[in-house]
Amino acid sequence: MNTIETCGNKSVRVEFNYTGNISDGVTLKFESADFRISSENIAIVIEHFKGQYVVGGFSMTNPPAEGVGAFLLTLGCGLTPRHASFLCAILQHEGYATCSLNGNAVMVSFKN
Repeated sequence: MNTIETCGNKSVRVEFNYTGNISDGVTLKFESADFRISSENIAIVIEHFKGQYVVGGFSMTNPPAEGVGAFLLTLGCGLTPRHASFLCAILQHEGYATCSLNGNAVMVSFKN
C-alpha cells in the first residue's frame, strides 16, 4: 500500500492510501469505502492529456472545462473532480505527471 498526499497548497493537502498501479488500476482506500479507478480510465486520462500542462480542476461545484476534473466527469464512469485530485497525485507519484501551483490553482504537467 502506498501513502501519499494530494497535490496543492500544504494547508489543503490530504494524505491518502492506495493500492495497485497505473497499469493494473488503483484502489483508493478511504475509511468509509474503497474506490477503484480502472487501468482503462487511467490510460484514457494519460492519453488525452499527454504532453499538456493543464489545470487540475478539482472543484466539485465549478471545475474548469479544460481541467482533469471536468474531463473525468465526461467519462461517465462515476469519477468526479474530487477523484481527479487523488488520481493526479498518483500519476505524479508513479512518474506520469508533475503537479505544481500557479497561485492557488493546481497545475498538472503530463509527460509525453
